Amino acid sequence: MESGYEAASMDAVAARAGVSKATIYVHFEGKRALFEAIIRRHTETLFSHIQLPDKVDDLRQALITLAQSFVEMILRPDALSMYRVVAAEAVRQPEIGEAFYSAGPAYARQKVGKYFLSLAERGLMKMDESEAALMANLFLSMLAGDCHASQLFGRGMEQGRISKQVEAAVDLIVAKYGITRR
Repeated sequence: MESGYEAASMDAVAARAGVSKATIYVHFEGKRALFEAIIRRHTETLFSHIQLPDKVDDLRQALITLAQSFVEMILRPDALSMYRVVAAEAVRQPEIGEAFYSAGPAYARQKVGKYFLSLAERGLMKMDESEAALMANLFLSMLAGDCHASQLFGRGMEQGRISKQVEAAVDLIVAKYGITRR
């Protein structure tokens, strides 16, 4: 992953894995299939770290926890590195971009959409199934926003700005969809 797809030779991959090239070819059709499998596995592992609090009585706090775990995940150095490699390769190899998108962003949006619906079923949100996917998409997009782009391009960002972005995104969702309990 460090050197990107083009620069990585199957000899180097075999040496790093401590196996022969023949062993790799037994499991993978070629370099592209191996790269897709690595991207899919790494993406699934990364995106599985999104926290969806189960025992919830405070909507805002539950969404803050979810939001912080999502932002921490997308700003991890290995996540940023993978994103850069996939973006560089997706133009020439759309199936690599599709593998990443399906295992990562699409999976996260689906997971968060279902979570929103579960919060609605518990009486914490007023949202129906037709809105859940769109709101999950918008929520995660607000969370990534400038903090992800800044880190992706090596600009960095102060922690306070990330916290403000998280709180603003959560507050917008709570204001629109939260149910006030009396």
